[in-house]
Amino acid sequence: MKKMSPRLRGKLFSKPARFIAYCGLMRVLRTQRTFLKGGPCVFVLIVPHENSVEFYEDACRFPAFGESLGGGFSANHERTDIVALKPTRGKRAAPYDLLDASATKDRLLVVTTSRDLLLEGFDRFADAVLDIKPPDPRHVLAAATVCHGMQMSTEQAEAIAAAPLKAIAAVWRTGRPFDRVLKMLDAATRPEAVGPVMDAAQPYLADLPGLGEAAEWGRELATDLLDWKAGRIRWADVDKGVLLSGPPGCGKTMFAKALARTCGVHLVVGSLAQWQARGHLGDLLKAMRGAFDEAKKNAPSVLFIDEIDSVGDRTRFRGDNAAYSREVVNGLLECMDGATGREGVVVVGATNFPDMIDMAVRRPGRLDRHIEIPLPDAEARKEILRFHLGGKLEDSDRALVADRTEGWTGARLEQLVRDARRRARRARREISRDDLQSQLPGLVAVPEAVLRRAAIHEAGHVVVGLELDTGDLVYVEIKDTFDPSRGERQRGGGARFDRPLLAERTRQQFLDLIAIALAGLAAEQVVLGQRSGGGGGGTGCDLHKATLLALQFEASYGLGSGLTYLSGTTDQELLVTLHMDQDLRKRVEGVLTAEFARAKSLLEAKPTELARIADSLFAKRRLLADEVRALAGMDAPTVQGIASPSALDCLMIGFGIGKTFPDIRLHP
Repeated sequence: MKKMSPRLRGKLFSKPARFIAYCGLMRVLRTQRTFLKGGPCVFVLIVPHENSVEFYEDACRFPAFGESLGGGFSANHERTDIVALKPTRGKRAAPYDLLDASATKDRLLVVTTSRDLLLEGFDRFADAVLDIKPPDPRHVLAAATVCHGMQMSTEQAEAIAAAPLKAIAAVWRTGRPFDRVLKMLDAATRPEAVGPVMDAAQPYLADLPGLGEAAEWGRELATDLLDWKAGRIRWADVDKGVLLSGPPGCGKTMFAKALARTCGVHLVVGSLAQWQARGHLGDLLKAMRGAFDEAKKNAPSVLFIDEIDSVGDRTRFRGDNAAYSREVVNGLLECMDGATGREGVVVVGATNFPDMIDMAVRRPGRLDRHIEIPLPDAEARKEILRFHLGGKLEDSDRALVADRTEGWTGARLEQLVRDARRRARRARREISRDDLQSQLPGLVAVPEAVLRRAAIHEAGHVVVGLELDTGDLVYVEIKDTFDPSRGERQRGGGARFDRPLLAERTRQQFLDLIAIALAGLAAEQVVLGQRSGGGGGGTGCDLHKATLLALQFEASYGLGSGLTYLSGTTDQELLVTLHMDQDLRKRVEGVLTAEFARAKSLLEAKPTELARIADSLFAKRRLLADEVRALAGMDAPTVQGIASPSALDCLMIGFGIGKTFPDIRLHP
């Protein structure tokens, strides 16, 4: 086979599952030089899994037809054929006659799962019978690089290689993190968990801390289901479903199990990846309907759909798979409120990406509510530890551990307790606080120079924020330790301003918010003569927030140099528009540059206040609003009568610290 053109390579590299199948295919064909040079041959290819036949059939087209797939000319089409054979359900199909087929084609590839599907003696008419081995982790690593331009670990590649190609194709999408791909593959290849929740080891909602609004909704649902079963209310008066969102490990799956147990109803668990692993589109829809049928048969019941964002949003579908994806969304909509209804079935959808779900799925009557499960705060972490410890250890011991686990999910806290129990078991004694603390990651002390810079950075946010008066300062802090286990970049400090949720969005207020977001970097420039990378480097950093605000200013609200509406206000829409529009990039850069200069000018006018706040913050690590105002020589703010925390919007800005280079490890 000649070297591929860029056009043909692009077609091959467009799908990781296709590329992995191609690598496995070429591993057995590389010695078949006559075929690769376009000569006559008859091959039987035995693939490792029934559900992978179509992927190897697709991969065969590249060496068989060559450049004609990319739009070029090839004479191979007329004399080449690719035949896929799979076992049929029900009546046994007649064996495939290889001799008859090879009489009309001089280049024939037969892709099948078993030699039993061909007539006896077929090997006498084949040039070779080649067994394709299961996917190789090296091919998965290569697929990550050439298909998505990303790197993955060997362990991740090994886990993906162990999954069926159909499941890989279903869940490995552009931009989806590899950890999430692995989680979805595990769900797709795990036996379907369907049945009543009756295990005494499973908790009730009342046992689970940190769920907030979700737990309250679940308790209300339990009451409504009891009233519905007793005939006191109609099904129309019961919530039909809920969408739960939150970071991975925050307890969405456990919530569904606890909800079913609290309500005393049947639980059905499913996911798109699990349904898609059954086969083609028809098989997927059949599996989806089967899950709803199981739930209706055991009503009242809870149907839990994990990673429901995999269904997608019809407004974003593009390319060859758009029609397929629309059928999947339409199939789910039909199941959720079709002609036969779903009385007695409550649907719980879980996602880490609520904005990627079709709005028709989220409307009332399908998923009535959207409830976010946040990362647990210190009190919730203490209660989660109490639950997993079974009441052991003193409250003060749990509080110490809770303080060290800021940003941890419930799942990670559960793992912490599990590891601590193991340590105690090995010593043949009861679990202690030392066991828990021994499993916490070692902390690295932040160098004094970095702490000093962080204090100056945060003081800059505070001084400009108070000067522009865009919100009420709550606190400002810096972190003097770094947890190497939590990633390359972490929050090294932050300032919190509370603002009314329904504040005006005028041109000047947008510019003021951008100036505040850039004030930390401006303070570094003013005091130290140069700025650092502490204001950038990741989602949620100062530069990210300032850029999004400037994009909304220019592209969404018509407050900048033009009135044209160019984009919606979601992060993804704005950033895609930014990358595609060179003129917009120049306008956004102009706004950011001007506001950086304004923040710098404001700080240069208040050197004493900036230095005083920075020095105090460096010494104390955390300052409350009253302390900051005293240092700045300002009076307490006038109370504006905000009714409750729910009426507030929060602006968090801060300094980021991280490892010097990704491949250098820091040790405590």
